[in-house]
Amino acid sequence: MRNDRSGKRVCSRPRASIAATLALLAMAAPVPAAARPAAPVFHPRSDDRPFAEAVELGGVLYLSGQIGEAPDGKGLVPGGLESETRRIMERMGQTLRARGLGLDAVFKCTVMLADIQEWPAFNAVYVSYFKPGRYPARSAFGTTGLALGARVELECLAWAG
Repeated sequence: MRNDRSGKRVCSRPRASIAATLALLAMAAPVPAAARPAAPVFHPRSDDRPFAEAVELGGVLYLSGQIGEAPDGKGLVPGGLESETRRIMERMGQTLRARGLGLDAVFKCTVMLADIQEWPAFNAVYVSYFKPGRYPARSAFGTTGLALGARVELECLAWAG
């Protein structure tokens, strides 16, 4: 890099050299199929909603966000954030067990709260589902609205390798 007369930084490499480098890159050997991750495996939901329950790729199971939906699928479980959180964790456990995994395979979670002030109440329930010292990495944020008026939504990643 060098400065031109106006003081702007410009590439000092001649254009022919850049074109030659791009041509060499284009001729590079493709990545062998064995070195590429397998195609994603989609685990569909049992209903007609337009998203998968989970998708597995490269040894990671990406679990769709869950809310505290009632077992009959008609709205949320009653009782607010704590009840919704317990229901979410039950549903996550069911999804994992169906694939031969448990909550101990979860290594990352994202928590969406309708009211970030409810973070301590969420944590009180959430931690009871994991072994102390084996809590997944996590991020949490407040949002302006969740599906069905839920108080919390949780999505997770689990090691399925």
